[in-house]
Amino acid sequence: MLINPNEIKIGCSVFDAEHVALVNMINAIHKLLKQGNREKAKEIFQKGLVEYTEKHLAHEEKVMEKFGYPDLEMHKKSHEMFKRVIAEGIKNLDDPKAFASEAAMAMGWIFGHVQKTDKKYVDFFKEKGCWEEACEMLEQPVELEIEEELRQILGPEYVEVPVKK
Repeated sequence: MLINPNEIKIGCSVFDAEHVALVNMINAIHKLLKQGNREKAKEIFQKGLVEYTEKHLAHEEKVMEKFGYPDLEMHKKSHEMFKRVIAEGIKNLDDPKAFASEAAMAMGWIFGHVQKTDKKYVDFFKEKGCWEEACEMLEQPVELEIEEELRQILGPEYVEVPVKK
């Protein structure tokens, strides 16, 4: 397993579920690239990571906006940077070295962003006393249409996406 999802939990069930889904996708892409299955890695990148990331980032920004997160614009810029990394990955799908490099950058960005940048809004919401309300604002995590496919690719390395009840 490239990234351990337990290392990027922030304590909000919806966001944790979305982060786990992102990690499963990144781990699947990494595993497929190591196995030499670049075509399947490209498919997961296009089919899952791109669309899912857009929806997840919109979820985060919606909550931050509602609760007046003061660093929202800076956080949005960070999200835009990640979208550019993904766009570069799409442009480089047919260049094995460039694609592997972009996939590695995506992995690093997700881990670093959640560990550092997302933790800042967690601290802000907790200090403001609205953390639980912020977490409850979103009913369910973004649906992951390729979840079963990821489960098959990752086998025992697949991490179940926690579903909010």
